[in-house]
Amino acid sequence: MTVVVLEQNDHRVFGNDFDSTAASFSPNNAMRNVSSLLLKFRIASFGLRHVTSVRGNEAAIRSWSYGELELADGKLLCIRPRWWPRMGSQWESFQDSYIRTLPVGLLRTYYAFPWKAPGFMSVLYAQAGPNTQYKTLHRAVTATDEIARLKSAQAIVCQLVSNRASERLMKRWGYVRHAQSLGDNHYIKRLN
Repeated sequence: MTVVVLEQNDHRVFGNDFDSTAASFSPNNAMRNVSSLLLKFRIASFGLRHVTSVRGNEAAIRSWSYGELELADGKLLCIRPRWWPRMGSQWESFQDSYIRTLPVGLLRTYYAFPWKAPGFMSVLYAQAGPNTQYKTLHRAVTATDEIARLKSAQAIVCQLVSNRASERLMKRWGYVRHAQSLGDNHYIKRLN
């Protein structure tokens, strides 16, 4: 079980978000305050302690079924556990290719170890900011490999929706096509 600990800087969230005077209250301000609070607290991982590396945190990472990797400049910034998986869609992938919502160079990769498929790690969604470097993407692939080996997964599976990654790149990283009945864009990386 993961220890429930808030981040050290969470007490600052309440600083300017809520105005205690009754005169400035309005439903729009209240909704904006609540939504900004949810974004700052990262509600999907609220109360869970994140880690900054795989080494030294193996026991905690083994206990997580869902997680998020945050990377920039070829370095792993943190691994956050999540209460539920982050499911992406083709529509979101299309939006992300035209409207980048992340800062420059930042990459977030969401993964899950589904209950219905024990022994498999699923890379659910990867979201990149503008000008994200290749070394950052490569570090995300190696980090998912480390986590999958740590949890004794037999394979990593993903569905490639973006046209920015080629089959040649996937082969270089050890992924091969599978599940042809579901379409051409399903890949698997078998781990030994």
